[in-house]
Amino acid sequence: MAKLYYKFGAMGSSKTASALMCRFNYIQKGQSVLLLKPALDTRSKKGEVTSRIGLSAPCTTFEKDDNLLSIYESQNPKQDVVIVDECQFCTKKQIDQLRDLAEDVPVLCYGLKTNFKTELFEGSKRLLEVADSICEIKSICECGKKAILNGRFSKNHLVLNGEEVKIGGDESYKSLCYSCYKKEKEKSMLLEKVDKYLTLFKNIESAGVWNTDTSADSIVLQKPEVLYVDDVKSFISDFKDFPPKSYEATLQSMKKYKPENKDDCLALISLAIKAEKEKPGLVKSLVENKIILKWLKQIKAEL
Repeated sequence: MAKLYYKFGAMGSSKTASALMCRFNYIQKGQSVLLLKPALDTRSKKGEVTSRIGLSAPCTTFEKDDNLLSIYESQNPKQDVVIVDECQFCTKKQIDQLRDLAEDVPVLCYGLKTNFKTELFEGSKRLLEVADSICEIKSICECGKKAILNGRFSKNHLVLNGEEVKIGGDESYKSLCYSCYKKEKEKSMLLEKVDKYLTLFKNIESAGVWNTDTSADSIVLQKPEVLYVDDVKSFISDFKDFPPKSYEATLQSMKKYKPENKDDCLALISLAIKAEKEKPGLVKSLVENKIILKWLKQIKAEL
C-alpha cells in the first residue's frame, strides 16, 4: 500500500546514504525510482545526490516554486517509487503535493527535523503533521549521547542568529545532544556579552556619579550610593548571577585576588555586584580602574 514516509535525523546520521540504499533496494527488486532533491542543496553537483560515505546517484532537482506532482506526471514512463532527499527544504505546498502523490505510489522523504535554532523547518513541520509513517534515523553526539539537534558553528562557537538556511557540511555544523547544545549556547551567549562590554568599557572614564541626600544643615539623610551610567547598569544586570565555583573569595581580598580561570573571573564580578549594598562604589572602582576589563579579557581568552 502506498504511503507517505518521513525519515528524519540530525546531521551526520546517514540520511542521504539511507535514501540511496533505499533507492538501490527498489531498483534491485525491479522497481523504477524517481529520486528528487531541492536545488537549494548545492553541496553536490547539480543533478546528483551524494552522501558523506561516497554513495551517489543521479536525481531530478526542483525549485521552491515547482509542482512536484507535475514533475512526477512528466516522467515517461511514470516511476514506481518517489524518494526525496533533504525534504526539510520543501515548502508546505510541496509536502501537500507529495501527500496527494502518496495515494498512488510510495513517497519516502529523508531530511532534518529542526534548523540550527532548534525550530522546525517548514517542510519538516508539514511532514510531521501529514505523514503516514515517521521514523527517526539515530546518531550520536560527540559525548556519546543521542544527537537530536543541529548546531551551526563559526570559529568554534555556536551561531545563535542568522538566516535559516546556510548550506554546509562538517565544517559548519555539528549534531548535538541537548546537554551539549545547551552548554555551547551558554558559551556563545557569554561571549556575546563579553565582546559587548570589552568594547563599551575600553575607553570608559566614569562609571557613574555619587549621590548623597542631605538636609539643609548638611546632615546625611541617606547612605551614599552610585548612580551608574546605562552601560554599567546593563553590565550589572548581565553579570550578577555567576556564583563562585572554585574558590572562597572575600570582599577584603578581592582587589588583590588574581583569578586563575574564567569561572574565577565571573565569580569575582558577581561578588562585586552583590557587594554594592555593603560597599557602595566597588563596581565603579573596578570599572574605572580597568580591573573588570582585565577580567573580561581573561574570560574571552578561554571561550
